[in-house]
Amino acid sequence: MISVSNIKAIAIDLDGTTLKSDGTMGELTQDALRSCMARGIQVILCTGRSPIAAEPYRSLLGLTGPMVFYNGAAVIDVPAGNLCAGTLLAPDIVQGCIEISRRRDIHFHAFLSGDRLVYERERAETALYEGRTGLKGTSLNMEELFSSGEGSLKGCIKGMFIADPVILDAIETELDKRFDGRIYRARSHADYLEVMAAGVSKGHGLAVVLQLRGIPPEATIAFGDAENDLPMADVAGFFIAPENAIPPVRQRATSVVASNNNEGPGKYIWQLLQE
Repeated sequence: MISVSNIKAIAIDLDGTTLKSDGTMGELTQDALRSCMARGIQVILCTGRSPIAAEPYRSLLGLTGPMVFYNGAAVIDVPAGNLCAGTLLAPDIVQGCIEISRRRDIHFHAFLSGDRLVYERERAETALYEGRTGLKGTSLNMEELFSSGEGSLKGCIKGMFIADPVILDAIETELDKRFDGRIYRARSHADYLEVMAAGVSKGHGLAVVLQLRGIPPEATIAFGDAENDLPMADVAGFFIAPENAIPPVRQRATSVVASNNNEGPGKYIWQLLQE
């Protein structure tokens, strides 16, 4: 049984959870989260998005402090932008991903430090991603960037394939064979396959944030809908999923609430606050 008096933090995923399918955050959800903050309950973003892509929602709610970005590859104190913790994907792994994308003729992009998005050429998936996130990338020779350019020294924060789910299934198998134990991969959408360094996850990022904020994990409720949200269930005392979540997430959840489009997480928080 969850008692609001014992809750110190709410960790929220954005896409598919607290955002509707059109990318907006409902008024009820906004009010519920602001009410949490007014009662001293800290609200923590735990998103696969970059800081720039998450900024409209951070500023909308007035959130401050350490947050989880890039699926846990970076913990950043916002709005100052100071990096608290980060783990980069090695250059040779990025090169392997580039080789796979070229061979299969599918989209792959990478995030560099400074929130920079790079890819090899403009294509339908590029426009799709920009439409969903508002992020505009730069087209360049990625193989050169990560073999002899600046990426060859540090690698990247996160890489992402965008393709048909069946193709991504095959790529997951290939990545596991080539880079066994060196990567963490997760689906944030059916057609998004994100690749990060081993040890990276939203769960790890959330644990770092909670330690920085001095909040016990058992006093935290996390909300998520996709595969990349599952590691939060290993950290937070309670894990809540909307009914639109994938089956493994619903099965793992403490409670399943109404869908993101029906503002299930926001309604759940409101109900909790009334107890």
